[in-house]
Amino acid sequence: MKKLAVHHKFIVWLGFSIAAGGIAAWAAHQHLEQQRALIAEQTRVPMVPRVVAAYELGAGTVLAESHLAVREFPAQSVPADSLDPQHYGQLVGAVLRSSVVSGDLILAVHAEAQQAHRFSARLASGRRAVTMPVDQINSLAGLLRVGDLVDLYVSFEHQRRQVTAPLLQGVLVLATDEQTVPQEGAGYFATVTFDLTPEEGAKLVAARQVGMITAMLRNPHDDHISTKGVRGDLASLLGLQATPTEYKSVPVIYGNKNHRQVRGVDAVPPEVKSAVLEVATPEQLSFIQESQHVVEN
Repeated sequence: MKKLAVHHKFIVWLGFSIAAGGIAAWAAHQHLEQQRALIAEQTRVPMVPRVVAAYELGAGTVLAESHLAVREFPAQSVPADSLDPQHYGQLVGAVLRSSVVSGDLILAVHAEAQQAHRFSARLASGRRAVTMPVDQINSLAGLLRVGDLVDLYVSFEHQRRQVTAPLLQGVLVLATDEQTVPQEGAGYFATVTFDLTPEEGAKLVAARQVGMITAMLRNPHDDHISTKGVRGDLASLLGLQATPTEYKSVPVIYGNKNHRQVRGVDAVPPEVKSAVLEVATPEQLSFIQESQHVVEN
């Protein structure tokens, strides 16, 4: 009996020791977790989003929305004049004083307001500004803004048929009248100024002499290039079939009366040609050509 009692006490003591060790280990683990969380909280660095260069930009670049991107930085290390994404519009239309690489913050010291400089200083090397009166271009009912991208289509007569085709695509709007920075709200203006290459400028000047120019607003993130144009009158554009008077006819003479034209038995309507035609267009949008030109320099 004594041996059984001693054995029983040993089991109780062993169980108590194991439980105490488990509690001690759990308490130590909890303490370590609390210390780790405390250290992590003390060392955690708050991050803030800021406007940066989407890719390498050279000095003299006129900043557009496509030039800008967003990147997070430690809150304590960002300069006071850095911009959060909600105020990126302050940079659109400004001119870079110095070059910046991809991912770098674009600060106030890097950009200059357009009003403080000659308008020609906004143009990158190899670019030209071409101004058109709104009576020669559809100005999108006052919705056009500085920094927008537009596609320009030209309508003209060719071989006695009306043709409408893309002339220039992805063209940057530099100014509306004398307004050279984006503004909120609808506005009406007399002239629009575009940023073009010399070749594009020559095409636009030539097209406005003989045709009607229409501007179509483009999403700033859309890089699609259209090669489609249309030709023909309204009936052919709507796909209407030819009328019977256009069928093949043969003359019929009745005695001494004037002959009459009647439709032949094998007469068939002439084939209606498709109003859609393919147009040779540049492989790049106008503003992409500008961006690559700046990077190369």
